[in-house]
Amino acid sequence: MTRISTYAANQSALMDLMKAQKQMFEAQQQLTTGKLVHDLKGVGYQAEMLSAARAAETQAKSYEEAATRTETRLAAQDTALEHIADAANSLRLAITTKEGDYIMQQTREAFYEVTNALNTQHAGTYLFSGTRTDVPSVGISDLSDLVPMASADEAFQNNDRKPQVQLDQNYSIEVGMLASDVGGDVMASFKRIADFDAGPNGPFASPLSAAQEAFLQTEIQNVVSALDNLHARVGENGTRQAHVENLKTNHVERQDFITLMISDIEDADMAEAATRFQQAQTAVQVSAATFSSLNQVSLLNYLR
Repeated sequence: MTRISTYAANQSALMDLMKAQKQMFEAQQQLTTGKLVHDLKGVGYQAEMLSAARAAETQAKSYEEAATRTETRLAAQDTALEHIADAANSLRLAITTKEGDYIMQQTREAFYEVTNALNTQHAGTYLFSGTRTDVPSVGISDLSDLVPMASADEAFQNNDRKPQVQLDQNYSIEVGMLASDVGGDVMASFKRIADFDAGPNGPFASPLSAAQEAFLQTEIQNVVSALDNLHARVGENGTRQAHVENLKTNHVERQDFITLMISDIEDADMAEAATRFQQAQTAVQVSAATFSSLNQVSLLNYLR
């Protein structure tokens, strides 16, 4: 009977020791990683929810990054549009003067500013070329290049497809503008001025001839209309910027919510884990001492 009782006691003490060691290991792992479990099996029935939450978090993060890239593009686009509008306004002021040489000098400078802005690149692509990436939006570099063209439209090399970006599961937004839409009116003014200067009533001189004054009076209204179009484009771009900012904020807030959800499922309570570790450590010491004592039990100790 003594042998049977001693064996049973030894087995019970060994099981207690192994259980305490396992609990201490698990608590130590939680303290080291900050996680309750290390795989989906450990969360049981919540595994499907955790997997879906992680997928949703990854998707929200990708949309946030897309919104950040779009914000940068729209900011560059806004700067370019402002430059074009400033140049068009300089042209408007120039053609109200009576100095022919000054008018053409300012017209050339305004043309240079407009074409440079329309050929702005961002992240290696031309902002106003549509979906084309191989050519600049405007294919000429000098005001005189407009004269042999049948119309100012020939100066543009963009296609008709505006770039789009998906910023939510079922929502995409147009982020690009076309050079021909943005600069078409002002480029037409440049061509009319260049044509007149190269034609029979040119070049513009000081003082201006009656024909030149009459032409410029008409052209002022065309430039004002071009400016109105440019200001409308600036406003349109600003509206998109505000919309993208709101979408980005929504994705950040969604990530924060999902992160909390995931944390509730898989993150360990560090204070609780520390307490369990200390308790398990004590249990291991007690179980080890008990097991060691039982292993030393012998009838010889009682027969002496």
